[in-house]
Amino acid sequence: MKNEDLKDKFSSKFIVLDGPDGCGKTVQLELLSTYLKNEGVPVVQTNDPGGTKIGNQISRLLKYDAQGAMDVQTEVMLFMASRAQLAAEIIKPALETGKTVLSDRYISSTCAYQGSSGYSVEKIIELGKLAVGDVWPDLTIIIDIPVEEGLERTGRKPYQKTKVNHKDANQSYLFKNVVVDRFDSRPFEYHRKVRKGFLKLAQYYPGIVKIVDGSQGDIETVHKKIIEVVNGF
Repeated sequence: MKNEDLKDKFSSKFIVLDGPDGCGKTVQLELLSTYLKNEGVPVVQTNDPGGTKIGNQISRLLKYDAQGAMDVQTEVMLFMASRAQLAAEIIKPALETGKTVLSDRYISSTCAYQGSSGYSVEKIIELGKLAVGDVWPDLTIIIDIPVEEGLERTGRKPYQKTKVNHKDANQSYLFKNVVVDRFDSRPFEYHRKVRKGFLKLAQYYPGIVKIVDGSQGDIETVHKKIIEVVNGF
């Protein structure tokens, strides 16, 4: 496909890479961005939660700074507040000028993570529409990976116990400089539910949802799989 054809194909398209912790989505988003830019496609990269000054403050609260246990309803509302800002400040203006937006996570993550905490995914979609309006991905790619492999990539040992408070607990990690957030430190069974939540996403989530196996092959192999999905949607 010619560069101009690709530019037209991806004009005003919103693509999200998501998946369980350690799946490699952040690296793959960078590779996808580089690929599209090399083809002459104007790209805006962002991340969720965060992507804006306000969103980054909310993200910090969600992951590290919350004092005491946070109710799942509060989690969902904070995530949606961050996305409302992200959609208004970054995503929508970029799409309106014909750019391609790539995001590391989006509402799909709340469906998997907070859905695994018992929160209704139907309610999450409803709240998502309230927060971002019509700013939903054209394509969501879930990079699937076994829980044990994913968490080990993040530095967590398979036999490691759960942290009640990650700042105060004395648990060793594979890498000394790993900073563990509230979601990384939850039980393995919770992360297994999250993985299942991602795999069920296509049943109800707006837009196209595709699954890519992130455990077979090296980074370049997974990248090629993602390029095939992106070019084929």
